[in-house]
Parts: sequence; structure tokens; C-alpha cells
Amino acid sequence: MKTLGTIMISILTTVGTLFVLLFWLELEIVSVAVDGESIPVVTQLTEETAQIVSVVNHEEAQMNAIDKVAEAIVGVVSTIDGYGGFLGNFGGQRAGTGSGIVYAVRDGHTYIATNEHVINRAAHIEVVFNDAAGTRLPATLVGQDVYTDIAVLRIENFEADVVATFGRTEDLRLGQTVIAIGNPLGLEFAGSATMGVVSGHDRSVPIPILSTNGQMQNWNMTVLQTDTAINPGNSGGALINLAGEVVGINSMKVAQSAVEGMSFSIPTYIALPIIEDLERYGQVTRPLLGVSLVNLSMLPGSIRDEINLPADVTTGVFVNDVVPESLASSMGIEAGDVLTHIGDVEISDNSTFRQILFTYRDGDEITLTILRNGIAFDETARIVLPDSGS
Repeated sequence: MKTLGTIMISILTTVGTLFVLLFWLELEIVSVAVDGESIPVVTQLTEETAQIVSVVNHEEAQMNAIDKVAEAIVGVVSTIDGYGGFLGNFGGQRAGTGSGIVYAVRDGHTYIATNEHVINRAAHIEVVFNDAAGTRLPATLVGQDVYTDIAVLRIENFEADVVATFGRTEDLRLGQTVIAIGNPLGLEFAGSATMGVVSGHDRSVPIPILSTNGQMQNWNMTVLQTDTAINPGNSGGALINLAGEVVGINSMKVAQSAVEGMSFSIPTYIALPIIEDLERYGQVTRPLLGVSLVNLSMLPGSIRDEINLPADVTTGVFVNDVVPESLASSMGIEAGDVLTHIGDVEISDNSTFRQILFTYRDGDEITLTILRNGIAFDETARIVLPDSGS
């Protein structure tokens, strides 16, 4: 009889011979995904084989990512009462469709993130799930924020089966694969997926918005740029990575005949704090400095001379007035001052000033660089926001 030692030597010799043959014949053992399972296959080691295996694995990763999150991407149907005119006399309604992301189930309720412009002025909101039954349920608007184009909805006493996981937009690299999932052109194309790559980080896109005080103003949204196909109805849907994590909320595209492949999504580092505030308070409370500002480009030369503004200072905002007992007042800011920086960020104009200021949260320290009579100095204060829950 063979001893245990003899058996082990035979096994090791056989394995060693196999690896020598694989090397000599330029063969390798690769793992190929078939129906979701990895199967080892012996094949010739060539550049072409490696590319085929890479393509198969990449396609499998795409399908797995979509499968992971698909049922968490829903349709959002918003109805606005009354067309006005003749039809308005008969209670006419018009409906718009967009997409949304199921991001949480808490206390028996389901929470969904979407775009503010999808539900803006809606009298009634319904959520349509991408399941076999086409489940359709009424939703309540928890809160909305026009500056980030984000809204939060809640479905009462219903627990969704699939919840999306958020990833980190800041971890994405240029050229990395991303997939947009949503309902382009309506619910008949629900769950559509389009693939592209990351084209750019922290793009600033100017858009006109109707602010909370009812005034139209220019605003620069900070967005992630990709070349995924985003069409009407995709708004509010998910941009995911190959791990199936949501790395952006699809928002808009450049709709010009001469432009192709420029789509924009709201980064998660912007969306998540807003979603948290909307769910908790129903609104986003932002810091107010308490000043009336004028762009330096609009300042007459006579006033520049009067405040001793150096000729090489071309960017910043001029303080026209200061509200008593405001944050600006407590920092010693005076009418006639020029604000040039918030922290290390240069202020180019009034719109940029608001955009930077609105990134600060309750308890943050803010430092402003002030020019007074041609002399620059810094002032620092702590942001204290009013109680949002009151």
C-alpha cells in the first residue's frame, strides 16, 4: 500500500507537471462568467484571449450593476391642475413624468430622491415602480430645493423591496464607466439604461432659476459631466458605477444641435446633505451674510476712486449696504467694502458669492477677505443658522 507521503508526492508532481505544460504551451486558466457563475476554462494565452475575457467580465459587471439597482429606480408622475383658458374651465390637468431613486425605507415609509424641476408646482404626485405589477402609489412631497434641483418624496406605509446605495462621486476617474438608468420619454421606456464615461468633475453650469422670493436669478450649478444619453424623463434617475452604487442624480443635458454627448448629474457630495436636510426639516436653511452686493464690473469709476480701489482689482463684490445685527455686521463689514475671497476661493461676482456661501453649514467657520481703502484684511466668524425645525 502507498503511504500518505507517497500519495502527497504524486499529487504535487502532477500539479507541477500541469503548470509546466501550461507555461510551455502558452496556456492559462481563466474564469469566464456564464449565467452569473464563474467557470474555469483552459485557453491559449494570447493578447486576443485576454481582451475577450476582459470584455466578457466588463459586460458581466455592467449587467450585475444594473440588476442590483434597477428596481430602486422609479417613475415619478406629477400632475398640475388646470390648463387655464377654455380647458381650465373643465378642470383640465397636465402631467409630467420623470425618474426617482428609492434611497431609504424607515419607520414603514419609503423615501425617494428626484429632481426639483420634476415635481415643481405639482398638485398630485405618484410613484410608479419598475416591478412586474407596475405598482403605482401616491407620494407626499417632503421638501424641495431649487438651488440644487433636488426634491424628496415619501410614500406612507409602504416599504419598497429594493433600496439604492449611494457611492462617492469624488472617487470617479475621467474615462470611468457610468450607467444612467431612468424613464426617457415616459413610462413606456421605464428602466432604460445607457452607458458612458465620466467626462469632467465640478463643472459649473449657469442656469436661470426662480428663487424662493419669486425673483428670477442666475445660478451656477456644480455638476458631474458624462457622455451618457440623458433624455426628457431621465431627470431624477440614477447615474451608477459598475459596483451598482449611485454616484449622481441625473439632471440635464446640453440640448443644442451642434453639441453631442454632454450630460450632467448632481454629485452625491452635494445631493446627500441636501437630501438629509429636506427629510429632516422639509427645507434647506442656508447662511445669509446680511449685505446688499453689486458686481465690481458694474461699479462706476468715480466710486472706485472714492473707495481707493486698486486698478488691478477686477473681481469681487461691492458692499452697498449692511443689515443691522446680521452676520456681516458682527464681522465688522461696512458699506463701501469690497469682498474678494471666501476662504481661499476667489469671488468673481454676486452669483459666485452666493454659490460659495451656500456650501457652508451650521457651525462652520467662514473667513472673508475684505478690501477697505485699498488695504486687504481677513475676518472670521462662525455660521449660526436659525432653527430649521421651528
